[in-house]
Amino acid sequence: MSRPFARLFSSSSRSSALLSTTSCSTSSAKPAPSLPAIRYHIFQEPLPYPVGLKLQNDIIDVRLKAKKKDPVGSKGLGDVLLLLEHTPTYTTGRRDNSPNPNELHPEEKKVQNVGASFFITKRGGQVTYHGPGQLVGYSIMDLNVMETPTRCYVEYLQAMLGDYVRDASRLDDIYAPHPDGHVGVFSSPTEKIASIGIHLRHRITSHGFSLNVTSEPISWFDLVVACGLDDVRATSLHELIKRAPLSEGNIPACLPSVQGAAKKIVPRFAEMFGRDVEVLGREGEEGEAGKIWELVKEAEQHAREENAKNGGWASEPDLNKR
Repeated sequence: MSRPFARLFSSSSRSSALLSTTSCSTSSAKPAPSLPAIRYHIFQEPLPYPVGLKLQNDIIDVRLKAKKKDPVGSKGLGDVLLLLEHTPTYTTGRRDNSPNPNELHPEEKKVQNVGASFFITKRGGQVTYHGPGQLVGYSIMDLNVMETPTRCYVEYLQAMLGDYVRDASRLDDIYAPHPDGHVGVFSSPTEKIASIGIHLRHRITSHGFSLNVTSEPISWFDLVVACGLDDVRATSLHELIKRAPLSEGNIPACLPSVQGAAKKIVPRFAEMFGRDVEVLGREGEEGEAGKIWELVKEAEQHAREENAKNGGWASEPDLNKR
């Protein structure tokens, strides 16, 4: 049975703050040397959204079975961070109360036939977009063994992303959360670069975060009211880097790729949660982690087959078919 999660963030203590420490006890989770390393995997090809969703659910099933069989021995062994891109997809979460479940979602009406799918999910949050040029992080973590409250988990993700954006963009004024308390990472009160939406099942998390790296997602975001924020538009890391004042020693050699951003996020994620990190799928991987690796390989193969069957994906919305 899924645990309800009605509120992603309490804004009372952060309503006017720039990125600093979180409102939890420290700016990162307490070190957990007794817990095993977090496994991670960076996908090389965009995943159709249903493939990614099934993968998360299957991994949680594996984790729950292992936990039931050996509650002590499986402690944290299946904690995994999946970093990927999706093919063009709009999603909405359970906070988004559609007026009639038998009718098209109001935002779905705006994006019919433009080249993207639309799915209603169990995560928190409202309408958002996922697609090439955006880094998606699915973190499947057991909050019980981490002794981490849900609120703090969300704030740690938010602070980690905010720190990365601030360092990569070379801009100081990065808001995490929004000055009005909205969850996510913002480059100004009217521009958002990263979103967070999670789901819990027996205290194991799924879904996670998304970060616009290139500017490719922006034209897709412009078609909807993302996250229910009418006066906020999407921006990207590339856009922010181009705005940063240029000075000696402050000029990037090149703009980051999604894969490059993923590699930078991995150690920051591990540090934020006080854990070591290891690549998923090392030679001889067995047990809980081995089963998860098999699921990941199956998902990658399924994605290749689906993308080939569909002839790839649209690089921009087809506005002529709206």
